[in-house]
Amino acid sequence: MRRHFLHRAFCFAAGAAIAATALHSQAADAPLRWVVPYPAGGAADQIARIVAQDVGQASGQAIVIENKGGAAGMIAAETVLRAPADGQTFFVGSNAPLVINSAIYAKMNYDPAKDFVPVAGLGKAPLLLVTRKDLGVQDAKGLIARAQQAQKEGKTLTMGSASSGNITHLAGEFASDRMGFKVTHVPFAGSAPAITSMMGGNVDIMFDALPSSMQQAISGRIVPLAVLDNQRFPQIPNVPTLAELGFAGTEASAWFGLVARQGTPQAAIDRMNQAVNQSLAKPDVQEKLRRIGAQPIAGSATEWGQFITAERERWIPVAKRLDIKAE
Repeated sequence: MRRHFLHRAFCFAAGAAIAATALHSQAADAPLRWVVPYPAGGAADQIARIVAQDVGQASGQAIVIENKGGAAGMIAAETVLRAPADGQTFFVGSNAPLVINSAIYAKMNYDPAKDFVPVAGLGKAPLLLVTRKDLGVQDAKGLIARAQQAQKEGKTLTMGSASSGNITHLAGEFASDRMGFKVTHVPFAGSAPAITSMMGGNVDIMFDALPSSMQQAISGRIVPLAVLDNQRFPQIPNVPTLAELGFAGTEASAWFGLVARQGTPQAAIDRMNQAVNQSLAKPDVQEKLRRIGAQPIAGSATEWGQFITAERERWIPVAKRLDIKAE
Protein backbone atom coordinates (compact mmCIF):
# COMPACT_ATOMS: atom_id res chain seq x y z
CA MET A 1 0.00 0.00 0.00
CA ARG A 2 2.84 2.39 0.87
CA ARG A 3 4.53 1.76 -2.48
CA HIS A 4 1.20 2.29 -4.23
CA PHE A 5 0.69 5.70 -2.64
CA LEU A 6 4.24 6.80 -3.51
CA HIS A 7 3.79 5.57 -7.07
CA ARG A 8 0.57 7.53 -7.43
CA ALA A 9 2.30 10.66 -6.11
CA PHE A 10 4.95 10.49 -8.82
CA CYS A 11 2.35 9.83 -11.52
CA PHE A 12 0.57 13.04 -10.64
CA ALA A 13 3.78 15.08 -10.77
CA ALA A 14 3.46 15.40 -14.56
CA GLY A 15 0.71 17.98 -14.22
CA ALA A 16 2.39 19.90 -11.42
CA ALA A 17 3.07 23.23 -13.10
CA ILE A 18 -0.42 23.41 -14.59
CA ALA A 19 -2.03 22.61 -11.22
CA ALA A 20 -0.03 25.27 -9.39
CA THR A 21 -0.91 27.94 -11.95
CA ALA A 22 -4.60 27.00 -11.98
CA LEU A 23 -4.84 26.98 -8.19
CA HIS A 24 -3.33 30.45 -8.02
CA SER A 25 -5.65 31.80 -10.67
CA GLN A 26 -8.71 30.59 -8.77
CA ALA A 27 -8.71 33.50 -6.29
CA ALA A 28 -5.26 34.96 -5.95
CA ASP A 29 -6.22 37.52 -3.33
CA ALA A 30 -8.28 35.28 -1.05
CA PRO A 31 -6.49 32.70 1.11
CA LEU A 32 -7.82 29.18 1.12
CA ARG A 33 -8.94 27.65 4.42
CA TRP A 34 -7.93 24.18 5.55
CA VAL A 35 -9.94 23.44 8.70
CA VAL A 36 -8.15 20.94 10.98
CA PRO A 37 -10.32 19.09 13.52
CA TYR A 38 -7.65 18.88 16.24
CA PRO A 39 -5.41 21.26 18.21
CA ALA A 40 -2.07 22.51 16.94
CA GLY A 41 0.84 20.11 17.38
CA GLY A 42 -0.97 16.84 16.76
CA ALA A 43 -0.63 14.52 13.77
CA ALA A 44 -3.40 16.21 11.74
CA ASP A 45 -1.93 19.66 12.29
CA GLN A 46 1.64 18.64 11.46
CA ILE A 47 0.73 16.77 8.27
CA ALA A 48 -1.61 19.51 7.07
CA ARG A 49 0.96 22.24 7.63
CA ILE A 50 3.73 20.38 5.80
CA VAL A 51 1.59 19.91 2.69
CA ALA A 52 -0.20 23.27 2.87
CA GLN A 53 3.06 25.17 3.10
CA ASP A 54 4.42 23.50 -0.01
CA VAL A 55 1.17 23.84 -1.96
CA GLY A 56 0.98 27.51 -1.02
CA GLN A 57 4.55 28.24 -2.01
CA ALA A 58 4.24 26.41 -5.32
CA SER A 59 0.96 28.06 -6.29
CA GLY A 60 1.33 31.50 -4.76
CA GLN A 61 -2.05 30.90 -3.14
CA ALA A 62 -2.01 31.45 0.64
CA ILE A 63 -3.48 28.62 2.70
CA VAL A 64 -4.63 29.32 6.24
CA ILE A 65 -4.67 26.41 8.70
CA GLU A 66 -7.60 26.81 11.05
CA ASN A 67 -7.58 24.52 14.10
CA LYS A 68 -11.10 23.74 15.32
CA GLY A 69 -10.82 21.02 17.94
CA GLY A 70 -13.66 19.44 19.88
CA ALA A 71 -16.52 16.96 19.61
CA ALA A 72 -14.37 14.30 17.93
CA GLY A 73 -13.82 16.51 14.89
CA MET A 74 -17.47 17.38 14.41
CA ILE A 75 -17.06 21.07 15.27
CA ALA A 76 -14.57 21.43 12.44
CA ALA A 77 -16.76 19.43 10.07
CA GLU A 78 -19.77 21.61 10.79
CA THR A 79 -17.63 24.74 10.35
CA VAL A 80 -16.82 23.65 6.81
CA LEU A 81 -20.44 22.74 6.05
CA ARG A 82 -21.53 26.25 7.05
CA ALA A 83 -19.03 27.83 4.65
CA PRO A 84 -19.95 28.51 1.01
CA ALA A 85 -19.36 25.62 -1.39
CA ASP A 86 -17.07 27.80 -3.50
CA GLY A 87 -13.81 25.85 -3.39
CA GLN A 88 -12.19 28.17 -0.85
CA THR A 89 -12.74 26.04 2.28
CA PHE A 90 -11.60 22.46 2.76
CA PHE A 91 -11.90 20.07 5.69
CA VAL A 92 -8.83 18.10 6.78
CA GLY A 93 -10.95 15.04 7.45
CA SER A 94 -9.79 12.10 9.53
CA ASN A 95 -10.89 8.74 10.92
CA ALA A 96 -13.30 10.07 13.57
CA PRO A 97 -15.39 12.74 11.81
CA LEU A 98 -15.50 10.88 8.49
CA VAL A 99 -15.87 7.29 9.71
CA ILE A 100 -15.99 6.33 13.40
CA ASN A 101 -18.45 8.91 14.70
CA SER A 102 -21.18 7.37 12.56
CA ALA A 103 -20.97 4.23 14.70
CA ILE A 104 -20.57 5.67 18.19
CA TYR A 105 -22.79 8.77 18.26
CA ALA A 106 -26.54 8.38 18.51
CA LYS A 107 -27.02 11.63 16.58
CA MET A 108 -24.86 13.67 14.24
CA ASN A 109 -25.65 16.99 12.58
CA TYR A 110 -24.21 15.84 9.27
CA ASP A 111 -23.81 12.72 7.16
CA PRO A 112 -20.10 12.27 6.36
CA ALA A 113 -20.86 10.03 3.38
CA LYS A 114 -23.37 12.44 1.80
CA ASP A 115 -22.41 15.95 2.90
CA PHE A 116 -18.73 15.81 1.89
CA VAL A 117 -16.98 14.95 -1.36
CA PRO A 118 -13.40 13.60 -1.47
CA VAL A 119 -10.68 15.93 -2.71
CA ALA A 120 -7.20 14.55 -1.94
CA GLY A 121 -5.40 12.39 0.58
CA LEU A 122 -2.63 14.03 2.59
CA GLY A 123 -0.94 11.48 4.83
CA LYS A 124 -1.35 8.69 7.30
CA ALA A 125 0.51 7.86 10.49
CA PRO A 126 0.67 4.34 11.93
CA LEU A 127 -0.23 4.03 15.58
CA LEU A 128 2.43 3.26 18.17
CA LEU A 129 1.73 1.38 21.39
CA VAL A 130 3.56 3.24 24.15
CA THR A 131 3.63 3.19 27.94
CA ARG A 132 4.89 5.39 30.73
CA LYS A 133 8.43 4.67 31.89
CA ASP A 134 7.53 3.90 35.49
CA LEU A 135 4.99 1.20 34.58
CA GLY A 136 7.95 -1.15 34.57
CA VAL A 137 7.45 -2.98 31.26
CA GLN A 138 9.85 -3.04 28.33
CA ASP A 139 7.97 -5.06 25.71
CA ALA A 140 4.47 -6.07 24.67
CA LYS A 141 4.75 -9.45 26.38
CA GLY A 142 5.51 -7.72 29.66
CA LEU A 143 2.58 -5.35 29.16
CA ILE A 144 0.18 -8.22 28.58
CA ALA A 145 1.39 -9.96 31.74
CA ARG A 146 1.05 -6.75 33.75
CA ALA A 147 -2.44 -6.04 32.40
CA GLN A 148 -3.70 -9.57 32.99
CA GLN A 149 -2.30 -9.57 36.53
CA ALA A 150 -4.10 -6.29 37.19
CA GLN A 151 -7.35 -7.85 36.00
CA LYS A 152 -6.92 -10.75 38.43
CA GLU A 153 -6.71 -8.12 41.15
CA GLY A 154 -9.90 -6.48 39.95
CA LYS A 155 -8.14 -3.58 38.24
CA THR A 156 -7.47 -2.46 34.67
CA LEU A 157 -4.75 -0.42 33.01
CA THR A 158 -5.76 3.08 31.94
CA MET A 159 -5.52 3.96 28.25
CA GLY A 160 -5.27 7.57 27.10
CA SER A 161 -6.54 8.69 23.71
CA ALA A 162 -6.69 11.84 21.61
CA SER A 163 -10.46 11.94 22.15
CA SER A 164 -13.46 9.69 22.53
CA GLY A 165 -14.10 7.98 19.19
CA ASN A 166 -10.72 8.91 17.78
CA ILE A 167 -8.79 6.11 16.05
CA THR A 168 -6.42 6.16 19.02
CA HIS A 169 -9.45 5.15 21.08
CA LEU A 170 -11.09 2.61 18.77
CA ALA A 171 -7.88 0.92 17.60
CA GLY A 172 -6.63 0.89 21.20
CA GLU A 173 -9.75 -0.91 22.40
CA PHE A 174 -9.54 -3.30 19.44
CA ALA A 175 -5.83 -4.10 19.82
CA SER A 176 -5.91 -4.50 23.59
CA ASP A 177 -8.87 -6.85 23.23
CA ARG A 178 -6.89 -8.88 20.68
CA MET A 179 -3.95 -8.93 23.08
CA GLY A 180 -6.13 -10.36 25.83
CA PHE A 181 -6.74 -7.56 28.30
CA LYS A 182 -9.20 -4.78 29.03
CA VAL A 183 -8.48 -1.10 29.56
CA THR A 184 -10.15 1.87 31.17
CA HIS A 185 -10.41 4.59 28.55
CA VAL A 186 -9.33 8.13 29.45
CA PRO A 187 -10.06 10.61 26.61
CA PHE A 188 -8.17 13.88 26.20
CA ALA A 189 -8.55 16.93 23.97
CA GLY A 190 -5.85 15.83 21.53
CA SER A 191 -2.79 13.58 21.51
CA ALA A 192 -0.38 16.16 22.89
CA PRO A 193 -2.14 16.57 26.28
CA ALA A 194 -2.70 12.80 26.46
CA ILE A 195 1.01 12.07 25.97
CA THR A 196 1.93 14.77 28.49
CA SER A 197 -0.43 13.26 31.03
CA MET A 198 0.99 9.79 30.44
CA MET A 199 4.53 11.06 30.97
CA GLY A 200 3.27 12.53 34.23
CA GLY A 201 2.10 9.11 35.35
CA ASN A 202 -1.64 9.72 35.02
CA VAL A 203 -2.40 7.05 32.40
CA ASP A 204 -0.63 3.77 31.70
CA ILE A 205 -0.65 3.26 27.93
CA MET A 206 -1.58 4.84 24.62
CA PHE A 207 -2.04 3.69 21.05
CA ASP A 208 -0.96 7.01 19.61
CA ALA A 209 -0.19 8.32 16.12
CA LEU A 210 3.54 8.42 15.42
CA PRO A 211 3.82 12.20 14.82
CA SER A 212 2.79 13.00 18.38
CA SER A 213 4.61 10.15 20.15
CA MET A 214 7.65 9.09 18.12
CA GLN A 215 10.08 11.77 19.28
CA GLN A 216 9.23 11.18 22.94
CA ALA A 217 9.81 7.47 22.35
CA ILE A 218 13.15 8.08 20.64
CA SER A 219 14.26 10.40 23.44
CA GLY A 220 13.37 7.81 26.08
CA ARG A 221 10.62 9.80 27.76
CA ILE A 222 8.09 7.03 27.03
CA VAL A 223 8.54 3.35 26.18
CA PRO A 224 7.61 2.19 22.64
CA LEU A 225 6.32 -1.39 22.55
CA ALA A 226 4.88 -2.04 19.07
CA VAL A 227 3.89 -0.40 15.78
CA LEU A 228 0.36 -1.07 14.51
CA ASP A 229 1.38 -1.47 10.87
CA ASN A 230 2.32 -4.23 8.46
CA GLN A 231 6.01 -3.27 8.62
CA ARG A 232 8.37 -1.52 11.00
CA PHE A 233 8.77 2.22 10.71
CA PRO A 234 12.20 3.39 9.47
CA GLN A 235 12.70 6.01 12.22
CA ILE A 236 12.25 3.40 14.98
CA PRO A 237 13.53 0.19 13.37
CA ASN A 238 13.97 -1.71 16.64
CA VAL A 239 10.29 -1.48 17.55
CA PRO A 240 8.40 -4.56 16.27
CA THR A 241 4.95 -4.60 14.73
CA LEU A 242 2.07 -6.16 16.62
CA ALA A 243 1.73 -8.59 13.71
CA GLU A 244 5.30 -9.79 14.35
CA LEU A 245 4.30 -10.47 17.94
CA GLY A 246 1.43 -12.69 16.87
CA PHE A 247 -1.42 -10.19 16.60
CA ALA A 248 -2.10 -9.93 12.88
CA GLY A 249 -4.93 -7.77 11.63
CA THR A 250 -4.36 -5.03 14.20
CA GLU A 251 -2.91 -2.52 11.72
CA ALA A 252 -4.26 0.97 12.30
CA SER A 253 -3.31 4.47 11.22
CA ALA A 254 -4.46 7.97 11.89
CA TRP A 255 -5.12 9.31 8.39
CA PHE A 256 -5.90 12.75 7.06
CA GLY A 257 -7.02 14.21 3.76
CA LEU A 258 -9.06 16.95 2.20
CA VAL A 259 -12.78 16.78 1.65
CA ALA A 260 -15.11 19.60 0.63
CA ARG A 261 -18.72 20.48 1.12
CA GLN A 262 -21.10 18.77 -1.31
CA GLY A 263 -21.73 21.12 -4.21
CA THR A 264 -18.17 22.40 -4.43
CA PRO A 265 -17.28 22.98 -8.12
CA GLN A 266 -15.55 20.00 -9.68
CA ALA A 267 -12.94 22.31 -11.17
CA ALA A 268 -11.92 23.47 -7.70
CA ILE A 269 -11.68 19.86 -6.50
CA ASP A 270 -9.55 18.88 -9.49
CA ARG A 271 -7.21 21.84 -9.03
CA MET A 272 -6.66 21.10 -5.36
CA ASN A 273 -6.18 17.37 -5.98
CA GLN A 274 -3.48 18.06 -8.57
CA ALA A 275 -1.77 20.65 -6.39
CA VAL A 276 -1.67 18.31 -3.38
CA ASN A 277 -0.36 15.42 -5.46
CA GLN A 278 2.30 17.70 -6.90
CA SER A 279 3.42 18.39 -3.34
CA LEU A 280 3.34 14.74 -2.24
CA ALA A 281 5.53 13.78 -5.23
CA LYS A 282 8.40 15.94 -3.97
CA PRO A 283 11.20 14.08 -2.14
CA ASP A 284 11.62 16.88 0.41
CA VAL A 285 7.91 16.76 1.35
CA GLN A 286 8.06 12.97 1.60
CA GLU A 287 11.10 13.28 3.86
CA LYS A 288 9.38 15.83 6.09
CA LEU A 289 6.42 13.50 6.47
CA ARG A 290 8.64 10.51 7.15
CA ARG A 291 10.62 12.48 9.73
CA ILE A 292 7.51 13.09 11.84
CA GLY A 293 6.23 9.53 11.42
CA ALA A 294 3.86 9.83 8.47
CA GLN A 295 3.48 8.53 4.92
CA PRO A 296 1.88 10.30 1.94
CA ILE A 297 -1.54 9.30 0.62
CA ALA A 298 -1.45 10.22 -3.06
CA GLY A 299 -3.99 9.54 -5.78
CA SER A 300 -7.09 10.81 -7.49
CA ALA A 301 -10.12 12.15 -5.66
CA THR A 302 -11.91 8.93 -6.59
CA GLU A 303 -9.17 6.79 -5.06
CA TRP A 304 -9.22 8.91 -1.90
CA GLY A 305 -12.96 8.37 -1.67
CA GLN A 306 -12.48 4.62 -2.07
CA PHE A 307 -9.93 4.65 0.74
CA ILE A 308 -12.43 6.35 3.08
CA THR A 309 -15.15 3.88 2.09
CA ALA A 310 -12.84 0.94 2.85
CA GLU A 311 -12.11 2.42 6.28
CA ARG A 312 -15.85 2.70 6.97
CA GLU A 313 -16.34 -0.93 6.01
CA ARG A 314 -13.56 -1.98 8.36
CA TRP A 315 -13.98 0.15 11.48
CA ILE A 316 -17.73 0.76 11.84
CA PRO A 317 -18.40 -2.97 12.45
CA VAL A 318 -15.52 -3.06 14.96
CA ALA A 319 -16.98 -0.13 16.91
CA LYS A 320 -20.39 -1.81 16.98
CA ARG A 321 -18.99 -5.21 17.97
CA LEU A 322 -17.01 -3.72 20.86
CA ASP A 323 -20.05 -1.59 21.78
CA ILE A 324 -17.98 1.59 21.89
CA LYS A 325 -20.07 4.69 22.53
CA ALA A 326 -19.18 8.35 22.67
CA GLU A 327 -18.18 9.41 26.19
